[in-house]
Amino acid sequence: MVLSGYYLSSLAQARLEESQAIGDLLAKAIFHRAQAVVRGGGEDSVSALGADDGLRSILEASVYAKQLAYAAIVDTDGTAIAHSDSSLSGLTMPIYDDAATVLGRGQIALIRAVYTPGGKIFEIREPLLLDGKEFGSIRVGVSTLLIRADLDRNLQPTLIAVIAIVAGSSVIALLLAQVLLRPIHVIRSGISRLGRGEFGVMVDLPRDDEFAELGQFFNAVSARLSADRSHASPQPIDTEDALKKLTAVTRLSAGIAHELKNPLNAAVIHLELLKQHFAENADSSAADHVAVIAAQMRRLDEVVQGFLRFIRPENLRLDVVPVASLVEAILPIVKAEADHHRVQLEIDVPRELPDIRVDSAMMQQALLNLAINACQAMPDGGRLRLAAATASQQRIEITCEDTGHGIPPEHLDQIFNLYFTTKEGGSGIGLSMVYRTVQLHDGELEVQSTPGRGTTFRLLLPQA
Repeated sequence: MVLSGYYLSSLAQARLEESQAIGDLLAKAIFHRAQAVVRGGGEDSVSALGADDGLRSILEASVYAKQLAYAAIVDTDGTAIAHSDSSLSGLTMPIYDDAATVLGRGQIALIRAVYTPGGKIFEIREPLLLDGKEFGSIRVGVSTLLIRADLDRNLQPTLIAVIAIVAGSSVIALLLAQVLLRPIHVIRSGISRLGRGEFGVMVDLPRDDEFAELGQFFNAVSARLSADRSHASPQPIDTEDALKKLTAVTRLSAGIAHELKNPLNAAVIHLELLKQHFAENADSSAADHVAVIAAQMRRLDEVVQGFLRFIRPENLRLDVVPVASLVEAILPIVKAEADHHRVQLEIDVPRELPDIRVDSAMMQQALLNLAINACQAMPDGGRLRLAAATASQQRIEITCEDTGHGIPPEHLDQIFNLYFTTKEGGSGIGLSMVYRTVQLHDGELEVQSTPGRGTTFRLLLPQA
């Protein structure tokens, strides 16, 4: 294609040079005839030029040169004394660029000139002198439209050749690619079969090319894997039996927790009565011990309650809910907690976001846990930002971002574990319940934290 472009520009230059040569030849013929007319014309040389039949014949003969548009003799004012088109004699002629100047601008400028919409006209000029003074000039016009038609005719075989060469080379390239890439396809197929668990997978590659060594290595690895698998005797896993055992263990754990809950409640009630009794008898030391025991019993009760909530099957009441309504529902509690800790609260939840399908109560509790945890992580004040936006894969991203003390890197992979907490007096249940709630809604929960700069939780929930 590059060579064709170069060929086109060279051809255009050659055609214009050829047209210039023909125009120069015609201009010289007109010049010699005009000189003879002027020498014999006396004082009225201009009229003699316009009336000379021989000169008119030469001008009219210019139409037989297909590259030339016209030929004329004009006076110093640009008025046509004689013209190849007799109807234009006596009219003022427009001035066009000189052909020699156009040829000197380079091939790219020449191509643009030739293929300009509507075409262009360039002129070849020869001055006419009388007693050393110029009294007119000979002007021969060269039309690019005529040159373009000639170029198109000459370029057509070249374009056909280019298209044939590109098509042929593409076909050859496809065939070569199939031949050269076949060993890669064979090896990839073998790897896929190994991945599906087939034994004794071997690939057959030619032994005289660059892939032979790779094929031998693959066959050796496959044979080794097959040998290792044949010596191993894995025990089949009964999935249904495992699920039954897991369900039984879960029910047993829930039963134990429930049985512990009732005595704990009774013990707490009696400890409260005992504390009142010691208070009435002014035995402060005994009352303090009873208060400690009661506090620990309540803490144990919270642990049991959290365990029951975590393992108890949940019946989701799914509704189509606007994200803004979820955040607005928890704002009064969050604002009170933020004011208590001198935390600046920012809400960025557009109302035009797509809805999500969630259990409204469970999701509100999850967001509330995150927001309150964030406020408590900023005892000296800070900024809490609750935001929502659309995410990839038709999901909604809800963000809870704080500027608190952050989470140490060694704790990041444990914060969603049940009962794990670094907060004094914390139960270690809140984040576990948040994680479980997001999982129940087929969502994802991500956390990023930098100690000393803050923590960001992102909930990714599918759109309704």
